[in-house]
Amino acid sequence: MRSEGILAGSARAVGDALVGGTPGFRPIGAALIGAGETSLPLVCRAATWHSLDLSGCESKTLLLAEAPPNGAAARAVLAQAADAGMKVFVLETAGPRALKLDDLLGCPLGAVNWARISAIIEGKRVLITGGGGSIGSELARRIASLSPARLTLLDSSEHNLYKIGLELRDAATVLADIRDAASIRRWFAKESPDIVFHTAALKQVPLVETFPCEGVLTNVGGLRSVAEAAHSVGADLVFVSTDKAVEPSGVMGASKRLGELYCQALDRRGAERAIAVRLGNVLGSAGSVSPMFEAQFAAGGPLTVTDPEVTRFFLTIPQAADALLQAAAVGLGAPTRGAALVIEMGEALPVVELAREVIRLGGKRPDVDVPIVFTGLRPGEKLHERLVASYEWRETDPAPGVIAAASASRGLADMLACMERLALLAREGADDAVVAELFAAIGADAETTGLAAVG
Repeated sequence: MRSEGILAGSARAVGDALVGGTPGFRPIGAALIGAGETSLPLVCRAATWHSLDLSGCESKTLLLAEAPPNGAAARAVLAQAADAGMKVFVLETAGPRALKLDDLLGCPLGAVNWARISAIIEGKRVLITGGGGSIGSELARRIASLSPARLTLLDSSEHNLYKIGLELRDAATVLADIRDAASIRRWFAKESPDIVFHTAALKQVPLVETFPCEGVLTNVGGLRSVAEAAHSVGADLVFVSTDKAVEPSGVMGASKRLGELYCQALDRRGAERAIAVRLGNVLGSAGSVSPMFEAQFAAGGPLTVTDPEVTRFFLTIPQAADALLQAAAVGLGAPTRGAALVIEMGEALPVVELAREVIRLGGKRPDVDVPIVFTGLRPGEKLHERLVASYEWRETDPAPGVIAAASASRGLADMLACMERLALLAREGADDAVVAELFAAIGADAETTGLAAVG
């Protein structure tokens, strides 16, 4: 049975949709953006997507004949549709599909220079740690299309590795744990990569807060294993960091900040590059809040948010993969060494708005049909994240949309001594001592950040 509803977009897009067909959907009216005419009954007209008024529509379905120009416009349309009790779909080549969270959030990146990216990947041997994870697997899909000489996906999750191996059959898969330095060195010697993307990490803030020793063994010790193995085969390293590494309040962010400092010291050392790339919250990735919101909505609510004021920078998984490749392309050839590369992600968005968008995507009204409750910040969390710290300075931006954030240099010997002390404490399970040593290693005080290990 075909559904019926309102077709929305420019006069040209609506006309093209009528000519090309809308499988499974029968348009009974049009909502036009801008000038022009349509053969359908005109329900409403607006100068822009933001000013579209659907309050007079009686239909329960809105089909967008074209995607709005950006996430902000899509959010505005969704809010109007939800208030009118309408579900929103987007017309694609294969037919209508439901509007998704990815359509609404994530600031559009600066122009991705695919020619430049292809130049660093084509004919190279590339290895991705965490290659079966959400970000690693999307990165693998991108790289597989750029004609690498060999693509190797390394992961400790048998299930994730199996899934991505079925999809990318030309890629080599390696089941190994980055915490096992001997195993990583052996596999790197066998695969002999030219470029390593290190995406493997523990990312769940509350869990790493509860298990700081495990966080350090993976995020610090694992990084060292990968970096030293990469150096042993002459490979460049791209380390995936996070905005939580900026003036961190939690163990996960602090472990990533230590990783940045270590990579900066490595990058100043010699021929091979070691570049840290900071990303914001990646929607749909491990640790992202969006799957939790969707599950809570499916269960009828309520949706839980830590604080009404909390904000975050958001990227979609495809944007995160593009950002890593863009940063690698500019960073590996940049003359500046020892800086963290930061992806510009526009304005931080309130997390409560993300919850509201999930409700609207389901055709419901937030706070009316489905409630939102506030639970309080969890250990290690902040109200707001930053992209660049107060103690950092900006070097010349290496490319549009990419910031080079520099900080006072640390010697490699000093970094290795800190990491060795941390590893010894972590292997003993000394949670409190690990937290104190970790924050001391990055030049911060665990007590002043309100941190204490959770036993």
